[in-house]
Amino acid sequence: ETPDNANRKFLYKRQRKEKHPRVMNGRSNNVLHVSPDVDLAESRTKALTAIGCQVFSVQTVVAALFEISLGRCGILLLCHKLDHRGRCTLAEYFHQNCPEPYIVAVLGHSDDHYPPQAHVRVVHSRDHGSLVKVMRQRLAAA
Repeated sequence: ETPDNANRKFLYKRQRKEKHPRVMNGRSNNVLHVSPDVDLAESRTKALTAIGCQVFSVQTVVAALFEISLGRCGILLLCHKLDHRGRCTLAEYFHQNCPEPYIVAVLGHSDDHYPPQAHVRVVHSRDHGSLVKVMRQRLAAA
């Protein structure tokens, strides 16, 4: 007869550490999309996924700050439906905390406010045509 402890070594097998699927690693096709509009976020995600982007969406500034603090970098996509202060806060934090930050600001209209850290500005359209064009250019350049 064997003692009970002899069989326990199999119960505590070390599991391999795997990267969390939400970790973005600063890759150029990873997009952190911040929009309080869930339907719009879903529509943009669909359009960007179709061209090879990996999109992770959050609805609040606080959630985005948390994701950035965990190293979820790459491209920051700021929705025109975020308030002025939220867009500026996120752009500044992303710029300071991410290696090779790239920020895209979606505007409600051509003279809408955008953060000075934004690399590209596009005006919102229902088909996301101008956003897709800018993102294709970014993916090709990387």
